[in-house]
Amino acid sequence: MAKKKEKSAAKEEVTPVQDGEPEEAETGDDQSPEAYTLTGDFTADLNEIFKRSAVDPIPVRQRGVVIGGPDVSDNGPVTYITVDKMTSLRPALEVEPDDENKSSIKGLFIKGWRVEVPLLTCFSFCVPASLTTLSLWRCGLDRETLEALLPLLSKAPVKTLILDDNPDCAAHFHILLTEECSISNLSLRGNGITCENMPLFCSALTQNKSIIKLSLHNNKISDEGVITLAKSLRLNRTLLTLNLSNNNITDKGTKAISEVLTALTLSHEEVVARRKLVSESKAATSVDEPPTTPGGRVKERPGSNSRSGSHTALDKKGKGGASGKAGKKQDKIEKPSAKDGRKSDMGNKGSKEDKRKGGTSNSSLPQTGTTDSKSKSKTKGPAGKKYQEEKEQEPETVEFQNPLIEGNLSETDGKIVVPGNYALTCVNLNSNKIGNSGLTYLYKALHYQDNVTMRRGVKGLLRLTIKNNQLDLSTKHYVDLMDLMMRRDPFYEHPLLEEDNSNATAAT
Repeated sequence: MAKKKEKSAAKEEVTPVQDGEPEEAETGDDQSPEAYTLTGDFTADLNEIFKRSAVDPIPVRQRGVVIGGPDVSDNGPVTYITVDKMTSLRPALEVEPDDENKSSIKGLFIKGWRVEVPLLTCFSFCVPASLTTLSLWRCGLDRETLEALLPLLSKAPVKTLILDDNPDCAAHFHILLTEECSISNLSLRGNGITCENMPLFCSALTQNKSIIKLSLHNNKISDEGVITLAKSLRLNRTLLTLNLSNNNITDKGTKAISEVLTALTLSHEEVVARRKLVSESKAATSVDEPPTTPGGRVKERPGSNSRSGSHTALDKKGKGGASGKAGKKQDKIEKPSAKDGRKSDMGNKGSKEDKRKGGTSNSSLPQTGTTDSKSKSKTKGPAGKKYQEEKEQEPETVEFQNPLIEGNLSETDGKIVVPGNYALTCVNLNSNKIGNSGLTYLYKALHYQDNVTMRRGVKGLLRLTIKNNQLDLSTKHYVDLMDLMMRRDPFYEHPLLEEDNSNATAAT
């Protein structure tokens, strides 16, 4: 008995219970950032996440509000508020409130101070669904912080992402171009991107389907990097605006961009990929389409659903009765139409007579299993008007097909030639080292687009800026190119049309 008492006493000494430990064990999970339920107020949610994550809080202020501005009353500014001169230099989060919910935000801006992984992790916990703009200017980002940024981008539908002046992650921007990427406007200005950093980024850009505006202003991209970028533009049909100003591009890089805008000769790898895509598309269509006869008529499959629908139900219901006879008569009338593939004359004659008399025929009655597409589109009441207004306000988008399976192809010297990139509408080549030879390449490419793309209904490149280059502005190609781009500008109005409009207004 004495030994048992000693063992029990030893166990109690090994596992002592201290005050406060059970409460921490019970509430430890509840105090984690993952267990916090968002309230919809971004400032309150962020402060609570900072507290639970043991991160120093950062003040949040509204974007555009001047610190120390005048105290405005009804009669105008009365006095000025004095604040500490270092207030504007301390780290702060600038937010742009949402239009519908003022407590939520649609834009988050950080400028000029280092952003680390714990801060981005806190943002990912409380990011609102209304966030569409994220700007991290000169924040010392690197590969680790870019990877910590991915959870935030996956939770919020960010459309505009600004990562200017972050040279430490110049080789890692391809991490952001994932399959779930929702970014449409990507700004990478002043990041010191070189030709060695372009292959990974361009390979990710080739498969990207969301970015429509890309800015690579003020980097260190030379001709080799532009050639790599031009290869990705051979297959990318989503990018609309490209800014390559203030780089080291010469005539060689300009030639690569000009060739993409005209016609593309497929390489061996692209031909192989094209054959695979064509075979896959044919296999997919052959499964959906019914078999046809050599004459082009659709074969009737025995035991199809059209025969086992409402007619079989009527036959079972009226077997040996009047309804069964009516079903047999109806089958007799419908047999010639099924055999010849044409409507019977009896049905057409009856429908014409009913239309003249103003009556209704059996053909006008609603049938089971069939729906009228016009009745779906036309809805009565205010709901129908609202639906039609929303349909009219929807912008018309031109969907480009994969260039490898483009139908409008040709063959030249045994090689397959497909149309070039006509999706690109705006290119900025200001402040580079382009000479007169590069200007000639651009003029020939745009002259080709002006003659070819207009026939297909696709306008191609509409705006081109080439200021501050090594060009002779008095050459014929420069004058013709400026005149051509002026006419291709969507906001350009012909002088004759302006005179006609002025005469019409004067006459009225």
